[in-house]
Amino acid sequence: MALPTLNAAKYKTVIPSLGKEVEYRPYLVKEEKILMIAMESKDQAQILRALKDVIKACVFDDIDVNKLAMFDLEALFLKLRGKSVGETTEIKIKCSHCEVENEQLINFEEIKMPVIIKQNNVIALTDDVGVTLGYPSVGGLEKQDQKASSVEQAMNMIVECIESIYDADNVYSAKDEGSKSVQAFVDSLNSQQFKKLTVYFEAMPAVTYDMKFDCISCGKENELELRGFDNFFG
Repeated sequence: MALPTLNAAKYKTVIPSLGKEVEYRPYLVKEEKILMIAMESKDQAQILRALKDVIKACVFDDIDVNKLAMFDLEALFLKLRGKSVGETTEIKIKCSHCEVENEQLINFEEIKMPVIIKQNNVIALTDDVGVTLGYPSVGGLEKQDQKASSVEQAMNMIVECIESIYDADNVYSAKDEGSKSVQAFVDSLNSQQFKKLTVYFEAMPAVTYDMKFDCISCGKENELELRGFDNFFG
């Protein structure tokens, strides 16, 4: 005799960068197991694969997860996590004054989802030369060498996000030119020109959470903004 089957609830949310509404279900025990094993490993590549697999399994609509911006993945997973496990979680935050760890409760309902403000992605480096940029994608992050230094990873991500380079006469597709040529171009920039690229990423949308608490040790007030997936679960 066949055992009974359970019907999962369905919810809707919007993918921030696409403005597309998708339908999803909470993740199940089998998917939570994948997440727990990945989190326990502390291996960033394994964690990213687990997040991708869970989102693919739980989102009913046809989406290419690799093409999503990283903040899309973070927003989707936080919605999934809230409906799957509960709307709150505890994290440890160090006091900014005495560095004692404080346990604090995060309410997922109060997390601010990425707000897409039309951002100029055409960055002029000189009067004639500039680049067009995209947001860091899930696929781009997956290509990263996790053994590389944080500086190398940041540089590689910028190279990955350059969509095209232009001068007074032509527009050069980064995909056609190849990553080595684009890397050489980035390496040739001076500090002021490179800063123009980093400003774009500093203004990039992100999931955020405003937090305020009094330290259990020194009693002083802490006020901070959690930003990005790592801050919520790192």
